Amino acid sequence: MAMDAPTFASAAPFPGRIAALVVAYRADDRLATCLAAAAGAADRVFLFQQNRGLDAADDARVDRAVAATGATLLADPANIGLAAAQNRLMDLALAQGADWLLFLDQDSVPRPGLRAAYAAALAAAPPDTGLLAARNVEPDDGPDSPWVVSPDGQRWAVVRRLDGPLLPDLLLAPASGSLVSAEAARACGPLRDDFFIDWVDVEYALRLRRAGFRLVAVRDALVDHRLGAVTHVQAGGRALAITHHAARRRWFQARNALWTWRLHRRAVPALTGWTLRILASTAIKIAVMERGRLPKLAAFAGGLWHGVWQGLPRRPHP
Repeated sequence: MAMDAPTFASAAPFPGRIAALVVAYRADDRLATCLAAAAGAADRVFLFQQNRGLDAADDARVDRAVAATGATLLADPANIGLAAAQNRLMDLALAQGADWLLFLDQDSVPRPGLRAAYAAALAAAPPDTGLLAARNVEPDDGPDSPWVVSPDGQRWAVVRRLDGPLLPDLLLAPASGSLVSAEAARACGPLRDDFFIDWVDVEYALRLRRAGFRLVAVRDALVDHRLGAVTHVQAGGRALAITHHAARRRWFQARNALWTWRLHRRAVPALTGWTLRILASTAIKIAVMERGRLPKLAAFAGGLWHGVWQGLPRRPHP
């Protein structure tokens, strides 16, 4: 498929050229809203469509959104996975001169002011910052996702609200809305496409930390993010997110969590306790609160087994 010429239109005041990277899989009409908002935050928008040619209605929705926003479209007739699709977008954007990469899910909509918030944050952030993380806000003022911080890599803590404009020393960051420097992306290499979808962002964030880059959350950088069929249940005074993911996703979540832990546990000891907490809380949520719990628990257990006994994935190189 033909690609646009390698040009970026400069948009002040951010000190550099931002490329927004969006992956579409069975997108609905909200994709156009996502791309339009991305165009307001970035200098160029790059879109990757999974399963191109399998559904005429899906192709038409993507084509309309691309035509309306001027996005650069890449596509594959198969579902190659989130990480592999993002890698293709990263390669193209970096080759065409992007200084920063803005990662967005197809159901993420940057709020007005995202670019300005990131510009202000970058001016105040430490010079070794490689990733700026947005606050992912669910529709109807749902709760923010908590932040996990670890200044020394030995211990971790959960921060549930940002009281100051910046929160440095994140242990990890959500992919959607994250802004990664081209320097960091080149130093750390591609995302792990053998993870396919889950824990891709967690593993990449840990790699950024290990390469000497800091991860900084930005209070005023807001992205509306709708997490599929998620519901919130009050427990212990807090809202628990119940995602109702399919059994196959639960397999990837368990396996990739243990793969990530095996890859980084020695360099980042804080990862051990946090991974155990996530695995335990996920299993409890499935067992107590989700539909179709038995096949999901079986898949989750299978993912744990593979995560322990399968050989570790190859290490990507820059």
